[in-house]
Formats: sequence, C-alpha cells, structure tokens
Amino acid sequence: MVYSTGAPKTEFDIINNEDYKLKLTKNWVEATNVWHIKITSQSVFDRSFEMFLTHEELKRFKDAL
Repeated sequence: MVYSTGAPKTEFDIINNEDYKLKLTKNWVEATNVWHIKITSQSVFDRSFEMFLTHEELKRFKDAL
C-alpha cells in the first residue's frame, strides 16, 4: 500500500543522465498569487533560471513549448 500526504508534486526531473541533469521546481506563492518556477541545468556549468508567472502566463508558457 502507498500512502500520500496529498500534497502536489513540486520537483520534476526532466533529464537525469550521468552527464546532464535538468530539473524543474514549481511552487505556488500565496502572497502574490503567482507560480515560482525554477529551471536548473547541471552539466559542466550549473545554471538556473527563475520566473514568477500568473496562471494565464504559465498557460501561455506551456502552450509555447
């Protein structure tokens, strides 16, 4: 049997290879009603990119992908 706290998943491994990793983290920021999205790329150089998006902006971002 699997038990869950009911909390939505906030971290996603997009690519998880030995030489390259790409991770996405998303959290809802109640105080400002936006999603905090962080994309982290780990390879020879580590890079990250953060954005704060409303529901509508997040939808447009996903549609663009």
